Amino acid sequence: MPLYSLYKNIYALKHGLQDTNGKWKMEGPTAVLVTKASATHCRPWEDDSVYTCALNRTHSNMVKFAPQDEEYDKVIARIKGIVHHALAIRLPHLSESSQRCLRSLNFKEMDTRLNDIDDALDGTCQWLLEHETYKAWAACSRGLLWIKGKPGSGKSTLLKHAYQFVTETPKIGDRALVLSFYFHGRGAEIQKTPLGLFQSLLHQILRQVPDVLSNLVDTYEKRLQEKGNLSDAWEWHANELWDFFDLSLPRILQTRSVWLFVDALDESGEENARDLFRRFKSLLLKDHPSTCLPVRICLSCRHYPILDQDCQFVINPESSNKKDISTYVQTGISTSDRLRQSTIPALITGRANGVFMWARLAVDEALKLDSKGRGLRMIEEKIKTLPPELDSLYSGLVADMDEIPASLKLIQWVCFATRPLSLEELRWAMILDAECPYKSFRQCENAEEYDCHMENRLKTLSRGLAEAVPSADSRAVVQFVHQSAKDFFIDKGLTILTDKLKSADPTVIKMDVTASAHHQLSRTCLRYLAMDEIGELTTDNWDTWTSKFPLIDYASTSWMVHAQVGEAGGVPQHDLIGYFDWPSEILIKRWIRICQINPSGPHPRPQDMMTLTHVVSWHGLLRPLQLLLDRGAEVDAKDGGGWTPLSWAAMGGHEAVVRLLLDRGAEVDVEDTDNCTPLSWAAIRGREALVRLLLDRGAEVNAKDKDGWTALSWAAREGHKAVVQLLLDRGAHGVESPSYPCYT
Repeated sequence: MPLYSLYKNIYALKHGLQDTNGKWKMEGPTAVLVTKASATHCRPWEDDSVYTCALNRTHSNMVKFAPQDEEYDKVIARIKGIVHHALAIRLPHLSESSQRCLRSLNFKEMDTRLNDIDDALDGTCQWLLEHETYKAWAACSRGLLWIKGKPGSGKSTLLKHAYQFVTETPKIGDRALVLSFYFHGRGAEIQKTPLGLFQSLLHQILRQVPDVLSNLVDTYEKRLQEKGNLSDAWEWHANELWDFFDLSLPRILQTRSVWLFVDALDESGEENARDLFRRFKSLLLKDHPSTCLPVRICLSCRHYPILDQDCQFVINPESSNKKDISTYVQTGISTSDRLRQSTIPALITGRANGVFMWARLAVDEALKLDSKGRGLRMIEEKIKTLPPELDSLYSGLVADMDEIPASLKLIQWVCFATRPLSLEELRWAMILDAECPYKSFRQCENAEEYDCHMENRLKTLSRGLAEAVPSADSRAVVQFVHQSAKDFFIDKGLTILTDKLKSADPTVIKMDVTASAHHQLSRTCLRYLAMDEIGELTTDNWDTWTSKFPLIDYASTSWMVHAQVGEAGGVPQHDLIGYFDWPSEILIKRWIRICQINPSGPHPRPQDMMTLTHVVSWHGLLRPLQLLLDRGAEVDAKDGGGWTPLSWAAMGGHEAVVRLLLDRGAEVDVEDTDNCTPLSWAAIRGREALVRLLLDRGAEVNAKDKDGWTALSWAAREGHKAVVQLLLDRGAHGVESPSYPCYT
C-alpha cells in the first residue's frame, strides 16, 4: 500500500496569548511549526512529489478547504491513489470447493515466523537494496539470490526487508505474485519441513490466482469423496504438492512475474536444504515460452551446508552490515545514557564481526553490569573478554548456570518439545518429572515453580538464551533466542550440563543426552496424566479440560513420541509398564478417553478396549512389548475396532514388533471390523519390508476387506509401486471392488 505524506509550508505565528478579555491571539515570530523532515515518513522508493506533497497551509488551517481549492485537489488525488491501489490488489472470489481446498493447506503457524522476525530498524538493511549483486538479480529475468551468512548475522531480517520492499513497491507488487516462507527450526514440526513450505506456497497462490490451481482443487474434492476428510483419512504429501506448484508456475508467468523468498533454508535439515535448492534451480533452468514474465528466487541460508558451488548471485551480510550493527547496538543500549556516551557501543560493534546475535548478548551483558553500578572500565574489560565465536560465548553462559538440575530440565523441554510450549505449559513441565512425589495438583502447590514469575524464571535458568514470544493463537510460547542457541545445546550444551550434574551427583547415570531427555519428557507427561484431578473430571468439553489442566493436550499427544525417540536411542523403556500400573487399565483408559475428546488428538484415534499391548505395538516400543508378553499379555487381544497388536504394528510400520508378535503366535490374517488384515494395512502404508515379512509368514495375498479391496488394490491406489510389484510376484490378482467398480 502506498504511503503519502502531506505537510504545510506556510509560516505562521508561533505563540498564542490570551488578552485581558479572555480572547486568544497569535503573536511573536513566524515559523513552520512542524518541519518537512518531521512531517514526512515515506519509504526510500516514495521520495518524489507524488508521495511527499507540500500544501499551502498553515498549522491552523491544514485541513480546511474552500470550494475549487487547488490544495484540496492535491489531497483528494492521493486518497484516490490509495483507493485505486486497494482495489487493484483485491483478492479474487473463491468457489466453495476452492475455499475447502485452501483450508486443507492452511496450518496455524503459517505466518508466525514472519511476524516473529523483527522489522529492520530505521536506517538499516537499505544497503542490501543498493548492493550491485541485488540490483543485478532484481533486473534479471531468471535468477536465484543466495543471502549466505554466519548464524546470527541478520539474514532473516534482511530477507524480510527485501520481501517487504518488493511487496510494498507499487511498481513491482501491483503486477507481481510475491510468495514467501520462513523455515523455523525452533517452531512446530511443519515449520521445519518441505511439506510446510509447499502447503504455504500453494495456499498463497490459490488465494491470489486460483485459476492456475484448478487441478489441485479437483484432486482435493476427489479425495474428499473417496477417502473422507483430510487428517482423518489422508494427508497431503510433499512431492505431490511440489508437482502442483511446478505445474502452476508457467501458467502464472503468462500474466504475472514471480518473486519467491525463502528464509533459513538450513533449518529444514541438511538433506532437505540440498534437495530444495536443487528444486528451485530446476525451476529457473526450465524452458519457458519467451512470453513468460520473470521469476526470481531469494534464499537465505548459512555457509553450511554447501548448497551450490556456482550460484550466480551471492551476498554475504557480515561483510556489509557493520553500520547496521552499530545502529542496533546504539538502539539496544539507549536506555543507559552512561553507556551510550561511552566507547562501549563502538567496542561491541567492532567485536561483533558481523554477527547481530553476538552484539545482542554483549549489549545484554553491558546493561546487566551497568544496572549493578559497575564502572565503565570494568564493563569494557568484560566485553573484551567475551569469546568472539557464538559457540564459545554460549559455553561461557552455560558455565555460569548455578541451578544445574532446573536449567537442564528447562533446556531439555525447549530443545525437544514436539511443539513450542506456552509459559503455563512449561510451568507444569518444570513442576513434574519422572521421580515426582506428587499424586495430585493440590500437592504441587509447594513446588518452587508453582507461583513463580515464569518468564523471569525462564530467562534466569537459560541465562537469557530462551525467551517467550507471541504465537499464532496469541499465547506466549517458549523458544531459544536464535537457532544457533538450539544447535549449540543439541551439539554440546546438554552434554556440558549433564557432565556438570554428574560431577555434582555421582549417582547420575550417563546416557545419550538426546534419548535420555526424551525419556524424561515422556515420563513427565505420564506423571501429569496420572494426577488425581484428571481422573475426576467427567465433562466432554475440551475447553474445560485445557483451562483446568494446561499441559493436558501436550501430555496426551506427545508422551508416545518421546518414548519412541528414547527407545531408538537405547534408553530402556521397560519402566513404562510401571508408569501405567499394568495390569491395571485405569490410566490407559483415561488416556484413550482424553484422546477421543481432544479435537487435535493423535491419528488414528485410540479405540475403546485398547490395551497397553496395543499401544506399545502401535508405537514400535519393542522392549515393553517383550515384557508384557512375558508377563502374560494376550497377543491377539482385540480393541473396539477389531484391531490386534499386530494390526497396529503393521499400520505403524514396525518390522521388529511385527516379527516379535508373529514369533509369539499372533494370527497373521486376523481381520478388524472392516475385514482389513495386517497385510492390507502394510500395503496401504507402503511398507514393503513388512508386506514381504507377512507374506513369508503365510498371509493370504488376495484377502478382501468389506468393500472387496485387496492389499494389491490398496497399494495400487496409494501409488506404492514396489509393493504392487511384490504382491504381483507373490500371486496377487486384480479384483474389482463392488463398492468402487472403477478400481481394479
